[in-house]
Amino acid sequence: MGAAGNRHVTAAPVATVTDRPDRKTDHMASSSHRARARLRTTPLAVVTGLAAAVLMALTMSGTLSAFTASIANANNTATTGTLLMREVGTPGATCYSNGADKASVSSTGNTATCTSNNKFGNGALTPGATRNVAVSVFNDGTLPATGFTLASTGACVSGKTGDTSGTATDICSKITLVLTQGGTTLYTGTLAELGARTATIDLAAVPAGAKADFGFAVTLASTAGNDYQGLTATVPLKWTFTG
Repeated sequence: MGAAGNRHVTAAPVATVTDRPDRKTDHMASSSHRARARLRTTPLAVVTGLAAAVLMALTMSGTLSAFTASIANANNTATTGTLLMREVGTPGATCYSNGADKASVSSTGNTATCTSNNKFGNGALTPGATRNVAVSVFNDGTLPATGFTLASTGACVSGKTGDTSGTATDICSKITLVLTQGGTTLYTGTLAELGARTATIDLAAVPAGAKADFGFAVTLASTAGNDYQGLTATVPLKWTFTG
């Protein structure tokens, strides 16, 4: 062979690519992966921690407020009191201010007109004679009657009992009244003066469940003649409780 046979053939450089990273590259990739993993897990850890803290706070708060004491009242009721007047006269007639009896509900505003009690008494007066009538006023209510009065509600009116009545027209001025309570005189005057009176007669207070006793004494003047026979004199009176 000539020169060609002695020719040395040099292999051409060959470039190759391997899929196996070197140690440095592998270390960098692993670090990057761990960093991303930490970033992903950090929010979850924060939320979990906050939830645990809130639960712990609620648990501790509930434990600290476990001791309690309370009282409930379901019967808080306001009640009004009552004033109820009962008048008992001679010969024992009874009248109630509610117009009925103690157990009834007033349909008249607790004001009644009683015609069965005659404070000047029944029967006939003679000149110089006196008739005494006892009257008791009871407070059957639950409140004390801190105010108690007697007042005339109209003028004295004269009248006749029949055809044989006298002709005098001033019978109201011929009959006097003395009103007493115990040993105290509350009023003295003629029926004409009583009927014209505008001021009330102030009386002592009457506690609940108590009574006040009064005496009415009416007298026909000893100077009254035949002209005063068969006549009447009427004065409307009114008891009043306040409290």
